[in-house]
This record gives sequence, structure tokens and C-alpha cells, in this order.
Amino acid sequence: MADFFGYTLLAQAISTIMLGLLMLHFAREYQRKYLFYWSYSFISLAIYLSTVYISLVLLADLDMTTSVLKLSNLLIMLTAGYLQIAFLVVGTLSLVNGTQISKRTILWLFLSCLIIALTITLYKNWTPTDVNLRYLTRVGLRYLTAGIACLYTAIYILRKDPNPLFGKKLVTIGFFVYGFEMAFLGWLTVENYLFDGSTLLPILVPYHGLFELLMYPLIGISLVMWLLDVERMRVQQSSEKLMNLNHTDGLTGLPNQAALQKHLSVWKQNARTGERLTLALIGVDKMQRINDAEGIKKGDELMVQLAKRLEFLCTGRYRFFGRLHSDVFVVILNGGDKTQTNKTEKLRHSLSRPFKQEGKTYHLEMSAGITKISNQLKISFVLHQANQALQAAKQSGGKKSVHYHEGINATFNPDLTLENEVRVAIKLNQLELYFQPIWSAHNRIICFESLVRWNHPDRGLLRPDSFLFMMQSLGMMIALDHWVIQQSIKQVRAWKYTNPGAARITINVSAETIQNGDVVKFIQDCLTREQVDAEAITLEVTENTAMHNIESGRDTLSRLQQLGIQIAIDDFGTGYSSLNYLKTFPADVIKFDRSFVSDSRNQTINEEILKALIPLCHRLGKKVVVEGIENKQQFELLKTMTVSGFQGYYLSHPVHSDAAKKLLVMSRKSQVAKG
Repeated sequence: MADFFGYTLLAQAISTIMLGLLMLHFAREYQRKYLFYWSYSFISLAIYLSTVYISLVLLADLDMTTSVLKLSNLLIMLTAGYLQIAFLVVGTLSLVNGTQISKRTILWLFLSCLIIALTITLYKNWTPTDVNLRYLTRVGLRYLTAGIACLYTAIYILRKDPNPLFGKKLVTIGFFVYGFEMAFLGWLTVENYLFDGSTLLPILVPYHGLFELLMYPLIGISLVMWLLDVERMRVQQSSEKLMNLNHTDGLTGLPNQAALQKHLSVWKQNARTGERLTLALIGVDKMQRINDAEGIKKGDELMVQLAKRLEFLCTGRYRFFGRLHSDVFVVILNGGDKTQTNKTEKLRHSLSRPFKQEGKTYHLEMSAGITKISNQLKISFVLHQANQALQAAKQSGGKKSVHYHEGINATFNPDLTLENEVRVAIKLNQLELYFQPIWSAHNRIICFESLVRWNHPDRGLLRPDSFLFMMQSLGMMIALDHWVIQQSIKQVRAWKYTNPGAARITINVSAETIQNGDVVKFIQDCLTREQVDAEAITLEVTENTAMHNIESGRDTLSRLQQLGIQIAIDDFGTGYSSLNYLKTFPADVIKFDRSFVSDSRNQTINEEILKALIPLCHRLGKKVVVEGIENKQQFELLKTMTVSGFQGYYLSHPVHSDAAKKLLVMSRKSQVAKG
């Protein structure tokens, strides 16, 4: 019988260690904490069974009260036995609740089990009597504890996790059966101690090992099945969540364009012949002003509030509503007559009511583009029509609804052909430089301003206002500025041999280039390559560019000045005109806008402003250039104000490089003759 009992213990230990390693494999594979706890439970049980085998078979002849080896084995056995119970319960609770147990709690459990085991090991150990009491504390108490823990775990699973998973049902049944058997054995042990004998305990104990040998694999396999069920549900939930995310706008939570596409696709498949819908795109007029003034975060907050208002107004009344992109929302109504148009206009008007946030009032005026849908039209085509109508409404003043009609695209479509042509203009060498001279009061050329022109193959010579806006929107301004800088410096090198004193050039640069510090090295490389002095170069930035980017661009401009390049503020007087900026901004030249001389209605006021500001600029150590001079009277008046440079059509139009060379020759001859 002893051999049979020993073999049973060994079989139990082997099966549990295999289950523990299996759980550990799944734990590492899925990275689930509860699997680690379960693996620790089965490994602890394997240690417990192994030490029981050692105690009953290998150390049976040793005196329990004096043998340190047997007491140590007993301590390990009891510690592992209680750890098995603790980790099994902790793992199950972690799975059911979806929580993790802290390392501190795990350490506390280990220490608690160790203290309990140490106490039981030493309790009445040196008392020759009370054998039944020692058996009760060392074996029976674990039976009772394990049984109660398993029964409690089964009840907890049923109450907290009602999902009808097959693996979970098997685990619950296994815990119930195993818990009842262990609790019953524990009670028989108590009965044996209290009533000094139990007829059932000696009969059941030998077969308890066989029972456990069957229950451990059942519970282990059930736990694995539960794991697979849980992972399958998680994958399914993740797929559903991903599907919802794919059809939901991340900012507002409304259905997005993918949801709209799906809705219309389903409708087209089931629509009756002749059935029509009305689709409207509703967008905010000039939303960019909110983002510029308050920041993108505030703009997003207003979009969320607008979405809530749309949801309140549309739920139960409209077939579909959602957010298409940015500040554009979409609604779909059944039917295609005037009733739907009136509903859309009423909705647009309701959405246009002001928002109040944090003591501020925000006016979001709305426009709408409306089109009809039939099941014969492509969805992309319908959206394109509605968007054209929306852009037409916005560009004609906003605060209105516009129906799509034939011919609307000719007026409001962006010029995609021009965009494609602009992209390759630099590569195809279609850009040219023209040069407008800046004169001194003695009719001598001081320098030239380089002005870019586009020699379009079909439309002829185009001025910058025909294409610069497109280059800026395409992010090509830095590339354009670099091309102009490179060509201008090459031209200065050629002019050095014609008129060294006037071989100077002024180059306009954009805000993007000023904010990009690479322009400093680029100019320095160009000057070195062409062997041109930095003093021959002046960079012009508009007043608005200078003021907008005074902090981010100040370092770049200061580094350029250190090279010897002069900085000019162009169009002075049309933007901020802050005297403080005039004092602190790193500029060598102030170039007054043409409006000071060409505005005949305010001629007297402009003259007084010039008379006040020009001397001030001189006192600040800055040169003054006035542009836009178109007649002799203006030229003679400005001469009396000690202006440093004069520019305008009266003196010279922008000219090609060949004509500029002739002007340089004439200026040099004039200077030599007067000298």
C-alpha cells in the first residue's frame, strides 16, 4: 500500500509540474499575469507532492521530533502547499477582475505562507503525544483551507463572470468537486481529532491521491480552455472595436467618411428604382480665423461642441449624420424635393448659433452644399458635387446654402493644371529674373532689386501675384528663394566688370526662408563660389513677415548681418508700423511702401508722416528707400526729405539682365562725367 501511495504521489508530482510548465509557456506567449500565477500554483503543488513523497518514503525512518532534515522537508512541504492555494486563488481573481497583483502583495503572500508553515511545523513537535493534533494541523488544516478556497473561487467566478464560456464552466465544476472533496477530508480530519477516530478517513485517504491525479489535469486543461476562450473573445472584441474606430471620427465620436461610404453602399444595393436622397455638406465659414486666434486646441473643442449640437438636432430626424473632415459635417435625408432643402437650411441656421465657452462667445457661421443622390451615381462623384457647392457657398460670402448645378465647377474649382505646372517651373528653367534699379538723388544707380517672373509656355510672362500664392500653398517658397538668391548672386558677379560701384542687389525672401536657418549657409556658399562680397547683397523682408516672425527670424537675420549682408524692411507702413520694432529689429534699410506717394486722397497726411519718420530712421542709423515713384513731382518732393534711395516706374520699369547692364554702363558714364 505504501508503494502504491508513493507511486501515486510521484505521478501527481510529474503531472502537476507538466501543467505548471504548460501554464508558464502560455503565460510567456500571451503575457497574461493570471497565467503566471496559475503556473506558480501548479509548480508549488509539484514541490508539495514531491516533499510529501520524500517525507513518507525516503525519510520515513527518521525521528520527526529531532531530525533537522525531516523538519526542513516538512517546512518546504507546508509552505509550497499553502502557496499552491494562494496562487490558484490569486490567478483566478486576477482573470475574473482583469487586475494585476502587486509585487508587494505577492511578497506578503509568500511571507504569510512561510510563517504559517513554520508555525505548523514547530507546533507541539517535541511533544511525544498529540499525534492526531499534529496530523490535524499539518494535513487536515491544509485540506480544509484548500477546500474552502476552491469552493469560494468557484462561487466567485459564477457571481463575477457570468459569460457562458465552456472552459470557465469546466473550471468552475472542477473547483466545486475538488473543493468539496478537500473540505470533506478536512472535516473528517477534524472529526477524527474531536471524536478520537473516524471510520471514513482511513478508507478515503489512500484513494485521495488517485482522485487528485485525475482532478489536476482536468482543472489544468479547463484553465487552458478558459484562456483560449478569453483570448478568442478579446480578439473578437478588438476586431469589433477596430471596426468601430474605422467608422468613427476620433475627435467627435460621430460616424466618419468610411461610415458614410458604407451607409450609401448598402442603400444603393437596396434602393428602389427612382428613389433619391439629399446629401448636404455643412462647413464652418472661415474656421481658420478661430485656429489662428485661439489655437488649434480651441478649434478642436469647438468642433466637439458643434458635433454635440448636430447630434442633438439630427438624432431621430435624419437618415445619416457625421463628420466628413476638418470643419465639414455631412447629413443625409430621405427624398429629393424642396422639403429636404428646407430642412437642410433650417439645420444650417440652427448650427450657426453662437457658442459660449469660458466667458467668450464664438460665432461659427455655417454654409451648406447640397446635392441629390440616385443609386446610379458613384459615391465619390456625389461627394465631389456637394463639396463644390459648399465651396461655392463659402466663396460667395458664406452664411447660405448652395445647390450643385452644372457649371459651378468652372467658377469654384481650384486650378489643378496651374498647380502641376508650378511644381515643375523651376526644374524646366521657366523662371527668369528681372531687375528694377534703385536710384540716388543724383540719378545714379545704387543697386538693383531682383524680381522673379514666370515665362509660361502658353500664357506668356507672368508676374509673381499670378503664381506665388500657389507656390506658398505647395511649400515651395524656400526652393524658390534659394533659386532667386543663387541667380541674383551670379548676376552681381557679372556686373562687377561693368560697374563695380553699383554691382549690388536686393533680394526678396519669404517668411519660410527667414525661419529656416539653412539660408545663412546657402548664401555663404553662393558668395564663396561666385567670389562676391557680402556687402553687395541686401535681403528684403516685408514688414508683416518681420513683425510676425521677429523672434524666430531674429537669429537668422543677425547671423546674415554678421556676414556683412544688409537687411531691409519692405512695404513699411502697411502692417504693424511699430516704432518699437523699428528700434529693435535687425534692419539696415527701411523701404517705405508705394502707398505713401501714390495715395492722392491722403497726400497731405502721407507727406507729414514721411517728414516725421524719415529723419527718425536716419537718427536710428537706418537708410531710407521710397518705392512707387510714378511722376516727377513725387520725385522732386522726396528729394527734399533726404531719402537714400528712389524706386518706381518714373525712374525705370523692371528690365531684363541685358537692359540692366546697359543702365549700369550709362550710370557709370554719368558718374565719371560728373566726377
